[in-house]
Amino acid sequence: MDIPTLKDNTPKTNNVIKKAIGRFMLWCYRWHVEGEVHNAKKFMVILAPHTSYWDFLTNMGTMLALGVHNRWFVADAFCWWPLGYFMRWMGGIPIDRSCPQDLVSFTISKFADHEELILALYPEGTTRKAEKWKTGFWRIAYGAGVPIQFLAVDYEKRASVFGPVIQPTDNIEADMKKIQAFFKDVTPKTPGNFAGEYF
Repeated sequence: MDIPTLKDNTPKTNNVIKKAIGRFMLWCYRWHVEGEVHNAKKFMVILAPHTSYWDFLTNMGTMLALGVHNRWFVADAFCWWPLGYFMRWMGGIPIDRSCPQDLVSFTISKFADHEELILALYPEGTTRKAEKWKTGFWRIAYGAGVPIQFLAVDYEKRASVFGPVIQPTDNIEADMKKIQAFFKDVTPKTPGNFAGEYF
């Protein structure tokens, strides 16, 4: 299996068990990885399209197989024992969706507090059809001053495709158009759930 090598500055995990789990998952799904992970200590990865729970498994397998030390949000409803311990071990950050919280400010502070942090998010926020993407990921990246890398989940290629990296500007519409251009031709697991409207 051809697995891209991470560059020097990319946060890594040396956990051989996690890598083995990830490579086994990719083998089971007949999945592969294209492109390169951004070479920086802090950045955000946005993953799309998100139209099926299978997306989580293919993306998780990709990150584990590569050895990327990344974090991601998970609803605390999935964090009951012993599943919660496993979720945290895999990089999950539990959040309570039933309580109002300023996740943007919270996450910006996390970037400020850590020397290394890769945060992976699904901008659609749901596997159901989302007419508009949530823009919290852009506000986090802009506020934290970190770049955004695109990661496509392409079921025609059966691949996780690491794409361009952008530094958010003060023009959110222009930034979102760049994002739209990259993801518009990606084949999702459930095409009917991918609206393709990003702003």
